[in-house]
Amino acid sequence: MSNATIKNKTVSTRVTPEVSARAKENLAKQGLTVSEYIRLSLVKAANNEVRLVSFLNSTEALAAKHEAENNKVTEIGSLADFDDWIDQLDED
Repeated sequence: MSNATIKNKTVSTRVTPEVSARAKENLAKQGLTVSEYIRLSLVKAANNEVRLVSFLNSTEALAAKHEAENNKVTEIGSLADFDDWIDQLDED
């Protein structure tokens, strides 16, 4: 029998306080902590048991791509308008 010590690796990430609180609340309903969930997720990823979601292949994204390729798009604002909208989302 081996006397080898198992060394753990600490992994950290940054999220907003709101995301953290909602995640804790939702995971607690399932009897999990954030740490347990992340640990289980990493084990699945290490075992290649994770199916990544490609938002670029969604029905909506493919329809938008088709519209863009066929010049069927409507301009609804400028890049500055988009930047302002993103800034407003950050404030909320």
